[in-house]
Amino acid sequence: MSNVHTLKDIKNRGHRLGSAYEQELKKKLYTTLSSKAEINDLCEKLLAKNSEYLEREEDIGNKISQLNASSAKVRSQLISERKSHSESRRELEAKYTAEIKSLKSNIKTLKREATLAQKASSADKVTILSLETKIRELEGKLEDIDLERTYHDLDVMGGVIEEPVQISSSDPKEIDSLRLELKRANEDLSSKEYTIECMGKGIESSDSIYKRKLDIRSSERLKLMEENRLLRNQLVSKKDNEVNTPPPPMNDSSQPSALNPSSQLISVGGAEAVPLPKATAPILASSLMSPIIIYSILTLLLLAIIWIVVGKKIWNSWSAKSKEKSD
Repeated sequence: MSNVHTLKDIKNRGHRLGSAYEQELKKKLYTTLSSKAEINDLCEKLLAKNSEYLEREEDIGNKISQLNASSAKVRSQLISERKSHSESRRELEAKYTAEIKSLKSNIKTLKREATLAQKASSADKVTILSLETKIRELEGKLEDIDLERTYHDLDVMGGVIEEPVQISSSDPKEIDSLRLELKRANEDLSSKEYTIECMGKGIESSDSIYKRKLDIRSSERLKLMEENRLLRNQLVSKKDNEVNTPPPPMNDSSQPSALNPSSQLISVGGAEAVPLPKATAPILASSLMSPIIIYSILTLLLLAIIWIVVGKKIWNSWSAKSKEKSD
């Protein structure tokens, strides 16, 4: 059974209705209720800001994952293109090395043949001169014999010479032998001249073939340099297209601080508002800047590799030209 209090029990411990104590108690109760409403409004605002922060963090996380995926894709493309470029470069170097060796051997052979042809042509020139001298001698002998035969015919017709049979019997054989020798000398001379002409044409054709091959190699080298330049431009354009701009930084008004009451943990009705740490923005900025640094390093490495390959080819061509000049 509950205790029953009478007016006598609370006579000296109670207050009248409408007294100052009651008014003060009403004021305290009103201020408490108003502060509770303000706290509830502030809690709702903090919950809204917290949800906004969570959405921003999720958006930034999605952008970071997209950047990582794009960087991995670009990295794989760079690796595959670098492999294909290195394979094509090795194939071209092997092809050019074999062709350069064959061209050098052809050059040595042509030089040797040219030297032999020059020696043969000098010997043939001497032979031609001797044959021409011999031909002139034989032609002079034929003219003398024809002249003697004419004189002999005139003498026979005039009755001056009494024995024409001996002269006429010996002259035709000598004339035929001289004519045969002259014919052989002319044939030998024409064959020597034809041989010299063929050698000259062979040397000219070999020189034209060698020059044509050199032109083809130079055009292929220019084409390779153009392909390398296009590949470098494509890589730069891919890097510019894949890299996105970093998200804008948050305003200072939305950041929690010690003076802002939204930075404190408030528990009303079991709900808590947890602020974001201050070190989130620098970490996100550094994570967004790292792919740009990676792309820059990869681009510089690719440019260095292309420069080394082109410089090596130019140096090899210069050394080959200097060796050819020295030979």
